Amino acid sequence: MMQITKYLILNILKSRFMAAYALLLFLLSSGLFMLSNDQDKAIIGIHNVLLILIPLVVMIYSVSEIYNSTDFIRLLLTQPVKRKFIFFSQFISNTAVLLAIQLLPIVLSLILFSDGSYLMAMGSNIFFLTLIFSSISSFIAYKIDEKIKGIGMTIFLGIFFLAIYDGLVLLLIQAMSEYPIEQYGIVLCLFNPIDMCRILFIFKMDISALMGLTGAVMQKFVGSNLGSMIIHIVLCFWAIIPMSFAAKFFIKKDY
Repeated sequence: MMQITKYLILNILKSRFMAAYALLLFLLSSGLFMLSNDQDKAIIGIHNVLLILIPLVVMIYSVSEIYNSTDFIRLLLTQPVKRKFIFFSQFISNTAVLLAIQLLPIVLSLILFSDGSYLMAMGSNIFFLTLIFSSISSFIAYKIDEKIKGIGMTIFLGIFFLAIYDGLVLLLIQAMSEYPIEQYGIVLCLFNPIDMCRILFIFKMDISALMGLTGAVMQKFVGSNLGSMIIHIVLCFWAIIPMSFAAKFFIKKDY
């Protein structure tokens, strides 16, 4: 398993896309620090960019990589290697490289241009976003055999989590504005990993007023240690459940 993982990691690192993506993240983060005199505003801008880039890039790249490695997987299946080892080798290699490529330039820019007070919060969100959307993309790729349908579903889910879901929640809250349903906004946010990462980071920066209707309620809940722990547990489930189903589909998949 380790040999397969090492080979896959080295193969992925040869991609020019990875180098270009890491350079883009560093230039974006550094540029925002240079354009803003306020460290907190620059960090918020960087975090907002990451909330858009990471889900889309991780999902599209991971799905494409899985579909493109079909022949290599078939070759491995002819060897005396357990299927679960092949699955986890590919999953770990894709996720580890994407995590490193996204984490290193952001950490470097934070070290160079800030006091590092939000380093752990930013790194934690990058970790969860990468792991979760890598798991979801693996689930899609092994569930759907056709590459075009798989990539289409990936793009739709990315847009859904980024924009459509929040729009639906906002419409629901507005339609039910006469009723005290703000507390239910917390539960609704648990169904969107991007929202959970955003909430954790906003409360870390103590700017919960920007959350709008549910800001005060979420401050009371997520601002506590128990609330933060619950959100982290839910994020772990968001990573584990799709990955478990993806492994199940891979083991039963007929190549």
